Amino acid sequence: MHAPTPPHTLSRRMPGMAEFVAIVALMMGITAYAVDNVLPAFPVLAVAFGVADDPNRLQLLVYVYMAGFGLAQLIYGPLADIAGRRRLFLVGLSIYTLGSLGAALAPSLDWLLAARFIQGLGAAAGRVLAVAIVRDRFSGREMARVMSFTMMVFIIVPVLAPAIGGLILAVAPW
Repeated sequence: MHAPTPPHTLSRRMPGMAEFVAIVALMMGITAYAVDNVLPAFPVLAVAFGVADDPNRLQLLVYVYMAGFGLAQLIYGPLADIAGRRRLFLVGLSIYTLGSLGAALAPSLDWLLAARFIQGLGAAAGRVLAVAIVRDRFSGREMARVMSFTMMVFIIVPVLAPAIGGLILAVAPW
């Protein structure tokens, strides 16, 4: 009887081009999705959080998300070189998930704003690491081709995100 092969010695199958582009586009798409899926809920949120008299306050939901996203980009790049791409992406995805849970359970606008900032911190991992992974795996024309396909898919996300947010709002409370 053979001893089992340790997991760290097993080789991983590399994804094909279509699968790779889809994965990278989804990593980057988290950012655009989280920005735009909340837009249909603004009228409902204005009433729920008592800011109907000043609905412009809800624009802060986009601003604080982008602030967290912008700040975290400065950190993920250098850390990815130290800790590894996959591990850091999973950390970012976990942070994003915590921010999403915090947003879903938000009892006040301030809480929701804090959760959106945390979402931005986590979502930045997908954007930064997707580009780093493409650069690790490809160069020259091949890299440009992969990034073109990725951006083509990525551009669809801001178009679909509000519609998805609206569908969610149709079947569930904000």
